[in-house]
Amino acid sequence: MDLYFSYLSTYSQKVLLGLYEKDVAFTAHLVDLTDEQDREEYRKLYPFGKVPLLIRDDGRMIPESTIILEYIDAAFEQGPVLIPRDTELGRRTRFMDRMCDLYLNDPVVSLIFESWKPEAERDQGLISKSSERIGIMYRFMDDQLGKTGYLAGDTFTMADCAAMPVLFYANSFAPFGGFDNIYRYWEEVSQRPCFLRLKQEAEPYINAVMGDR
Repeated sequence: MDLYFSYLSTYSQKVLLGLYEKDVAFTAHLVDLTDEQDREEYRKLYPFGKVPLLIRDDGRMIPESTIILEYIDAAFEQGPVLIPRDTELGRRTRFMDRMCDLYLNDPVVSLIFESWKPEAERDQGLISKSSERIGIMYRFMDDQLGKTGYLAGDTFTMADCAAMPVLFYANSFAPFGGFDNIYRYWEEVSQRPCFLRLKQEAEPYINAVMGDR
């Protein structure tokens, strides 16, 4: 399989965590989102221009991070199960995955982009709305993690793959230190081999961009 991704993309990081957790082999194709020519070349392959994108060995394209992990989990039996086969636990995993993408990832990314702008050009309405959503999501996650070891239950799942990349950024832009259960959870999952591998690979690219801001 071929995976087109960017280390700067939290959705790409989400998929990489799942692939590393399950130890699934793939051929990596890094897309430089900061380079217009590279983005245009990638659009020739995938007109929407979004990452990540998985291409199976039969040429079939599978876009969107959640759909990619759904496919990976069903197609490869090795490693831990990312979406529990139990109907209720599987539903809870998909629910928490969507909550992380919509109510944590998107507002955190908005705060990051706004922080890169000159102060006079920042959208204060967007900053306020994003901060409010993050606060609501933190409270929701903290309550959930007070009942279970991981976001969707007592095992590591796709929901945790969705949360971890965002929490990595979020702690700088919207610290979660006041939420004891999230802090406990982060201290544990940030030491997982899949995350440590991703962090080592991604840091040079993230630092190159963040260092310019």
